Amino acid sequence: MIQEMFELFRSREPIPYIILAIFAVGWVIVFERFIVLQLTYRLNFSKFNSTIRRMLSAGDLDRARQYCAASGNTGLPMITAKAIEAYETENFRVRMVVSEETLSFMPRIRRRISQLPNLAAVAVLLGALAAVNGVWLSFQMVDGLELGLKSFAFSRGLSQALTPIALGLAASVFLMIPYGVLDAMASRLEGEVEHSLTVILNLLAPEMQPVFAQPVGASQVVVSDGRSDSGGHDDDGHGVNGGYQDVASAERSDPVPDEEEII
Repeated sequence: MIQEMFELFRSREPIPYIILAIFAVGWVIVFERFIVLQLTYRLNFSKFNSTIRRMLSAGDLDRARQYCAASGNTGLPMITAKAIEAYETENFRVRMVVSEETLSFMPRIRRRISQLPNLAAVAVLLGALAAVNGVWLSFQMVDGLELGLKSFAFSRGLSQALTPIALGLAASVFLMIPYGVLDAMASRLEGEVEHSLTVILNLLAPEMQPVFAQPVGASQVVVSDGRSDSGGHDDDGHGVNGGYQDVASAERSDPVPDEEEII
């Protein structure tokens, strides 16, 4: 079968060269992603987490920033450095900064990895297209020949027609194997980054109890024994709104004296 594949390239058919170009593009992506995931974004996460935890717990922000700069200028060290900068300027913005930088960084991990299955599928489809074309030419070639020559010519043409799809399948296999490896590496890297960011957020911006605003109209009332009641109830359990509305309603309830009573 390998010899027949080389015969395809010698015949200068366009589809085998297209499949070869797709295979080359796929392996360029494989090498580029492998270098980025293993060298650019990869670091000793356990050591980084323990060192950053120790520095931030001690309040040594300058050393933590220098350690992030020494660890790298992209990925987790870059997000950590920006979180420390936000903590020094406006500490309430730490979670917002970490969320923005994480959403900007995470898609870079899987960039172009998802193109490998597409390239593999295109290689198989091109091989199938070339096989269909070869079968069609085989039928045309045996038309009008004698029975003995027809069977020989058709079998010969059919074997040649199946070679392009074999080439496409081989290219697909050798693209999908590194895709599985890169996908596993990307998943592991994403998990490590998420764990490290959780550690940093727990140190710089721990969860706080929410502060609810007081409802409008529920003004605080001081009762006779010195206790404050903001729920609108007095000691006897009766409703007290404690404002000008009660006074106004009490004045409206009193009868207005006429002139004879005044005299």
